[in-house]
Amino acid sequence: MHLSSDDLLPALGWIAAWLGVAGIVVAISIWRARRQGSTTLALDVTRNASLVYIGLMVIGAGLSGLDIMGGEGVALDDDAWAYVRENQSALHSSACPETYGGEVGMLCGDSYVGPVPFGIQLLIFAGTLLALAASGAIAWAIHNATRRAGQRQPFHPSVSRTFGVVAIVSMSAVVIGDLLHQIGMTLAVRSLDWNSAAPPLNFGLDVELWPFAVAVGLFALSAIFRFGAQLQNEREQLRRETEGLI
Repeated sequence: MHLSSDDLLPALGWIAAWLGVAGIVVAISIWRARRQGSTTLALDVTRNASLVYIGLMVIGAGLSGLDIMGGEGVALDDDAWAYVRENQSALHSSACPETYGGEVGMLCGDSYVGPVPFGIQLLIFAGTLLALAASGAIAWAIHNATRRAGQRQPFHPSVSRTFGVVAIVSMSAVVIGDLLHQIGMTLAVRSLDWNSAAPPLNFGLDVELWPFAVAVGLFALSAIFRFGAQLQNEREQLRRETEGLI
């Protein structure tokens, strides 16, 4: 998305806000670690940050539900909104919900259109929820790894298993969620009151490649921790055998 001069300052404000939250989390983590005499400062900061991130994903899921399911319409993505703007003259009635008092052919601001059937709203929300769940799952895998490392068990079997499971879950959730979101946006536009002059809106489904790259990285981490666990077991077995000979 391209930022115009009108929305540059708000965008920079959001970036500054996120950086501020991250700074506060790091500062509190460092303060707690030093107060408790922790020798694993980096692990403590990473573990706390991952928990905060998971919490933000849960809050984001709730806010997304209120935003998508709480009204008559939905906010379209850039492509769908561009189609509606270009063809608004072909609307039989307003694409702005009645609560806004729109006239025929009128659009609400900020890409909001409606009324949209509940089922389509639910489809879009499901796509958003899956994307948030995938992001939160990766944070949980990081939290589990840092927690075990802080307990002096960096190669605990659960670490390797978690990374492997999260690799599959995150890849599937992102791909399926993105497809549901794209289908929901197309159906939302189609649900508006168009006349025959409107050009057909086809389903343009695109699959991003980055979730597969993330999954490969997580699988690699799973293999590395599994190999580390094997080396640790072999070392422990060698130690026991050596002690038996002494």
